[in-house]
Amino acid sequence: MDLPIFYLEINEELDESGVDAISFVDAPATEVAWHKFSKPELFKKDEARRVVTSPVMLAETEIFRSTPSMGDYLVKFSEDTIFKMMQKYFKDNKIHRVNEDHNSKAEVNNVTMIESFVVGDRVTSELYPNIPKGSWVASFYIQDKDYWDNVIMSDEFTGFSLEGSFDLVEVKMSAEPTEEDLFNELKKLVAEGKTDEEILTSLREKLNGEKE
Repeated sequence: MDLPIFYLEINEELDESGVDAISFVDAPATEVAWHKFSKPELFKKDEARRVVTSPVMLAETEIFRSTPSMGDYLVKFSEDTIFKMMQKYFKDNKIHRVNEDHNSKAEVNNVTMIESFVVGDRVTSELYPNIPKGSWVASFYIQDKDYWDNVIMSDEFTGFSLEGSFDLVEVKMSAEPTEEDLFNELKKLVAEGKTDEEILTSLREKLNGEKE
């Protein structure tokens, strides 16, 4: 049984809509682990970078969800929504709001977002060359060396997970054509005097759910 699919969207006019915080988690929904940069061989020990980089959200990538009220379903973000929610995240000055495992009481202090970009025509990522166009990538500097050494480097957390308020908009799936649908389409095309190539193209489009 195919699960229903919903786009998660934001309302730019509502303060509560969009990303509220980014959480350090051990199992990011993006299923892409972060990259940790600490290069003491290139820096002096007191100048070593303490930076974590990871996708915040992958564009057009389905994520499984299950709730008592809706059962099992899939959600995803469009390229356009990802750009808008990143833009609103900065506008609302929430860029340094970080917690652990989506626990608002486990706020992570002394972290600074130093990089944020959407992969696309203007920006690419050497760290994540295969993530979809429109995906959001961010980096945080960890000011607290003890937190870096004892938490980040312990691999307790492996990536980012966003939290916030979003609208669910169901993706309407087109029904697959039946044999009768295809036979009737074939009769219509033959009656219209279509060439064999035109008939094949039209039937292919119908099977793929494409519009003529």
